[in-house]
Amino acid sequence: MILGIGTDILEIKRIGKISNKYDEKFINRIYGPNEITIIKNLNNNLDNFLSKRFAAKEATWKAFNPNRGAGLIFNEIETLNYKNGKPYLFFSGKMKRYVKEKEKELSRKLKFDISLSDERQYAIAFVVISLAPID
Repeated sequence: MILGIGTDILEIKRIGKISNKYDEKFINRIYGPNEITIIKNLNNNLDNFLSKRFAAKEATWKAFNPNRGAGLIFNEIETLNYKNGKPYLFFSGKMKRYVKEKEKELSRKLKFDISLSDERQYAIAFVVISLAPID
């Protein structure tokens, strides 16, 4: 059963401008510690990386509830990658507790599917939140 769907598209150049203007202040406010570690080790495509992750946070926020994710904290929503490159969502802090509360309320684990893509000017993220299959 699907509980929420969220999508976000944004102009990569816009995130690049914000990142250049506010630098670490922007990075620390929006991105989580695991993402920041990756950012520090990136040699190229920083704007694409930042844009896709920002879109993922927005899409997750939109997918969570009709109140548009009241109380969700962007740097506690991280998009990381498995070794094969497939992205996944990682939650910490209040976000992790929020997910656990939802799971307790529904008496089921939640499943998060995410897809990221970019093309020259734009980055897009698509998130689906559903009930995980019963083991």
